[in-house]
Amino acid sequence: ATAFETCLPPEPMGSSRGVLAVVSALLCAPVVTGLAGPAAVVSRTRAPVSRVSMAEVPAFAVDGSQTGTATVSLRQSSKPMYVVHRKVLCELNNRRAGTAVAKTRSEVSGGGKKPYQQKGTGRARRGSSRSPLIVGGGASHGPTPKDWTQKMNKKERRVATASAIMGVISRAIVVDDIESEFSQPKTKAMKELLDRLPLDQKAPKPPKVTLITKDKDDNVVMSGRNIDNLALLHMNNINVHDIVGAGKLVITKSALEAMNERYGTA
Repeated sequence: ATAFETCLPPEPMGSSRGVLAVVSALLCAPVVTGLAGPAAVVSRTRAPVSRVSMAEVPAFAVDGSQTGTATVSLRQSSKPMYVVHRKVLCELNNRRAGTAVAKTRSEVSGGGKKPYQQKGTGRARRGSSRSPLIVGGGASHGPTPKDWTQKMNKKERRVATASAIMGVISRAIVVDDIESEFSQPKTKAMKELLDRLPLDQKAPKPPKVTLITKDKDDNVVMSGRNIDNLALLHMNNINVHDIVGAGKLVITKSALEAMNERYGTA
């Protein structure tokens, strides 16, 4: 008898106990090699949850000249679409204030007096002027304050962020640290920097640019906040929504080092 046959129960197949036992035998049966056909049991190994992926990204100086390439090594999910979608929904839900509210007929002021007599008017009978059926009345099944907060595990958040970055890595470039270029807030300086880099900013419809720095710099933030198609992120507020929506992704060298250290490990 094979290893699978030894796991089969003595109960007949017609009984429910026999069917459950056969399912249990299929789940616990060892891998049988050298067999073909119905008697062969295929190994049920689980796919890895995450794996480290590497990519080469072109690197540029702040003057726009290419200096070589940089290596991005991040641990991404084996099912990136699932975990990235969960992270985007989590971020969007956490942005919601949840303060929308509408008053019901019992909360609207007034309406205690019967508007008109019950009979004799030819109109529909009314007991209150605050009915949801008439103007000025309360709302039926209206919104109430709600907490939309969602939580994700720390490892899942990191894998989702790394998977999102690796998903748009073909549209990414690495640039030298730009903080030294902004001694004071100046939007013109930020616009000139974007024009020098290969970001297609002179196109009729320039793509959205997401710029990731290591730390928050007030001069950089104030220099770029008035540019419509620019999203400024740093390693403390990095989010998947702005990454997957970016037409071009710009990562500074110090941010890339911190990124490889944080998202490149388990």
